[in-house]
Amino acid sequence: MLQPKEIGPQVQSIDTEKLSAVIRKNLVWIVLIFIAVNLAAYLTIRYTKDLFESESEMKLDIKRDATELGIKTYMEDQNVNQVSGEIEQIKSKIFFNQVLDSLDFEVSYYSLGKVLTDEMYKRSPFRIKASHINPKHYDQPIYFDFLDNNEVSLRLKGAVSTRGSMGNPVEFDGTVLTITKTNYFTENDGNNYYFVLNSRKSLIEYLSKNIQVDPLNFNANTIRVSFRDHNAHKAYDVVNKIDSLYIVYSNQQKNLANKQKIEWLNNELVQVEEKMEGYENYFESFTLQNKSSDLTLDLKKTIAAINVVDSQRYSLNKQLAELNTLIDQITASDFANAIRPANSFPESILQRIEELHKKTRERDKLALAYNENTFAFRQKEREVSLVKDELFNQLSTLKKEWLADMAELGKRKEKLERAFAEMPDKNTQFSKNQRYYKLYEEFYLTMMQSKAEFEIAQAGSTPDFKILSPATLPIKPISPSKVMVLGIGFVAAIVLCLFFIGLVYLLNNKITSVKEVERGINLPMLGAIPASHHTVQSLFHVIDNPKSIVSEAIRTLRTNLEFFNTGEKCKVITITSTVSGEGKSFLAMNLGGVLALSRKRVILVDLDMRKPKSEKYPTGNDSSMGMSTILIKKNNWQECVLKTSLENFDFIPSGPHPPNPSELLLNGEFSDFLEELRATYDYVVIDTPPVGLVTDGVMAMKRSDLSIYVFRANYSHKDFLQNLARVVTLNKLTHVSSVLNAIPLSGNYYGYGYYEDKTPRRKRWIKIFGLK
Repeated sequence: MLQPKEIGPQVQSIDTEKLSAVIRKNLVWIVLIFIAVNLAAYLTIRYTKDLFESESEMKLDIKRDATELGIKTYMEDQNVNQVSGEIEQIKSKIFFNQVLDSLDFEVSYYSLGKVLTDEMYKRSPFRIKASHINPKHYDQPIYFDFLDNNEVSLRLKGAVSTRGSMGNPVEFDGTVLTITKTNYFTENDGNNYYFVLNSRKSLIEYLSKNIQVDPLNFNANTIRVSFRDHNAHKAYDVVNKIDSLYIVYSNQQKNLANKQKIEWLNNELVQVEEKMEGYENYFESFTLQNKSSDLTLDLKKTIAAINVVDSQRYSLNKQLAELNTLIDQITASDFANAIRPANSFPESILQRIEELHKKTRERDKLALAYNENTFAFRQKEREVSLVKDELFNQLSTLKKEWLADMAELGKRKEKLERAFAEMPDKNTQFSKNQRYYKLYEEFYLTMMQSKAEFEIAQAGSTPDFKILSPATLPIKPISPSKVMVLGIGFVAAIVLCLFFIGLVYLLNNKITSVKEVERGINLPMLGAIPASHHTVQSLFHVIDNPKSIVSEAIRTLRTNLEFFNTGEKCKVITITSTVSGEGKSFLAMNLGGVLALSRKRVILVDLDMRKPKSEKYPTGNDSSMGMSTILIKKNNWQECVLKTSLENFDFIPSGPHPPNPSELLLNGEFSDFLEELRATYDYVVIDTPPVGLVTDGVMAMKRSDLSIYVFRANYSHKDFLQNLARVVTLNKLTHVSSVLNAIPLSGNYYGYGYYEDKTPRRKRWIKIFGLK
């Protein structure tokens, strides 16, 4: 007994027949993918703006010649290798601002084309001058139209247009613009224009995005500056401007430290000068106030002056004491014991004192001779009193003068003492200010020297840049590269086609070749039937198209039946499949016809009682009889046999649809029915229901001599092979073979062109059933 092969994990190689079938079946999609990808490449070239690149090469170096003057420079190189620093300077926003200041990029002019938008750099037919710009109008397209009589129309997208005249200011929404014509202006050129007022931020971003600075040789300090833009002249102008400005800018940046130091020194020198001037004013005021600039000498003089005042006060006090004593004596009339005044008294007082002594002696002599009441004595007494009073008055006046002198000396002493007390503080402050003044003077001289050194260093720092290759005006765009894009499109088309084929190949779970059937099950292959190329199909193909490759394949099946089971003749042949549509009915009809053509009595039994094939019934015959009525013994099989137009070929239809087809096959009527057919006919061909759906076909397979299991190429799933193996194994079936139907073929069968496989011009119909 033939057993199905165990299906397990196995390494499968590429099935060339399946691959060929997949390619043939999806050839239209493959061609469409190939065309679509190449068309996408073409459209990419067509609708992508050309990108140009201008480039230049520079050698970077800085020579500092300040040391040649004999002065040590204070500038230190921040980088031993300057290339990285120079690249960052070129790409800095500060440098970009200087580049933009020297380029006319404030307004960009564009022409709206049918496919692409063109920037009319330096060739715009009009020019815009903005006197005032509303900030919200920056970086927005402003559409421009030429009207009649030198009038123009301006509008923002989605806004109402504003009209104005050429050469006059036009105001709209806070923006004031003046529009003038250029030499590129042409009347009625039919183009649509718009312009953009570029903000400084967007321009800097534009430069940053499109500039490329790369080091070429670190040892040689060479770099490459390139700029990309859709306009070749614009890219050239940017690179050319960078080359010309960078030499000056780089030197300014190199001397920036010197410049900042010089500015700081200038500020400090001004402050130091102001402080020194303040000290000088202080010294001047001090000299004027103290009448001296040497406080030590003034201190000695002050001490001497205090001593002099003290001596004067002492002498004056002594004289005042004598004066007071003299006054007291005169007041007490003790003139006899009166002291003799010193020579420090005035001469008039001394004379008056001598006169008083003289008068007093004369009075005393008279007192010895005369009585006190005598005229002479009283007269002399009056003279003494008069002199005494005059002397007293003079002494009082002298005392007042001396007391005033004493007070003056006291004030002088207090003033000298205060001055003496202040002199140490003044001396300390004066010395301190002198030290600060000398310190600032030395600092001032040092800074002046440093300033001179930095100025000489700055003057000696000279740029020595060399432009090895000036900016180039690009002629050919760097992108899109037509050859590369088309090549990529071609390769991508092939890759996508291969990917599509591989994906379809992997996702295709349908049987496509005989090899797949042979690998899937270990059952004999009875044959293969190619797909018919006829546009008009008929059930009896071997009669309508006897020379077709399909008819020849069915004849081959008939021949293989003779070799299938040696020793026994296959009288009962069951033809089944997994699902409907795989061609089992077509094979049953045409295999029976081929057997009948070989002068064998053949009967075809339609056992598919669940789905009767009404198209097989003869026209005008009663369809109420068939297998279902035979199995319930309502009719015998002879009553149900239908004759066909083909000699020796009979047909028994399925009959009315019964409610229990499977149960009808289980009784003994079906076995008796087959035995009677064996005795009457040479071949009994049974068309069963699909075994993948119902079990009716399995019952027929158990009672047949040969079971033919039909698979349809590109229709039957690979799982159907496992289903057949499962059916054979579970039901222990024997003498089971397989047929692959509708195999797609290309070219002539066997390559000779012998067989006819085309629809004839005259349709030929043969009625298989029924009366003519």
